[in-house]
Amino acid sequence: MTSRARATLLALATIAIPALGLAQFPLDQQGRHGLRDRYNQPQNHQKLDENIRKLNGDDPEARLEAVRALGEINEPKAIEYLLQAANDPDMRIRIKAIDTLGNAHAKEATGLLIQQLFLRGTDLPTKQRILAALGKIGDPRATGPILDILSRDIDPAVRGNAIFALGEIGDRAALSALESLAKDGPDDVLRRLAVEAARKIRDRPAPAVVRRLGRSAAAVETRVFVCRAGFASRGRTVGRDPDGTPSRPVRDPRCLGSRS
Repeated sequence: MTSRARATLLALATIAIPALGLAQFPLDQQGRHGLRDRYNQPQNHQKLDENIRKLNGDDPEARLEAVRALGEINEPKAIEYLLQAANDPDMRIRIKAIDTLGNAHAKEATGLLIQQLFLRGTDLPTKQRILAALGKIGDPRATGPILDILSRDIDPAVRGNAIFALGEIGDRAALSALESLAKDGPDDVLRRLAVEAARKIRDRPAPAVVRRLGRSAAAVETRVFVCRAGFASRGRTVGRDPDGTPSRPVRDPRCLGSRS
């Protein structure tokens, strides 16, 4: 074999072997996200610093744009500045920041938004946006304060927002008050909103069901395999659940098929 041929084969091997290795060991989804996050991190820091400067500036339009942009940056520091903007004296900045925190499902904002909801100086439009944001965030810690707002003789539109937020949060602690309002409420619109909010809460799976559905994929897949193989009636231990207890196949007629 000539030296040129050997060089050609070596070059091909240099390209093919790494590609073969990647094909045999593909990146999982978490690995891909990790690479993407590391790639985007410098860009995020640059974007964060740029929009913090805009938010702290004097141009109202640039400040609004900064609030919008901060909502797109997956960084704790961005949430901190959005929380700061949620108390801004400029109503447009304040409402935009509240909306952005809601859209980001930022549970870190729950406490501040609740405090702002009860401040004497908080105007009605801001109260409405706070309630909408709390509904989107979905933090059950907001249920009690929102029920307090609902029990007060305040603007019907604000009470409507409170009812809708309770339905979005889905905390069953709100059911009694909503059912009472749906039955005896003084306003037809609020009664209908309460009926719908209570229905949404009742239709939501209970926390215990959600926890059971969250069992490790490995245990679930093993049970499915055992079931399909026809071993469910033998009660073998095939693995362990997340709490460390043995994971046994359940004798379930739905998975035994025609086997006796």
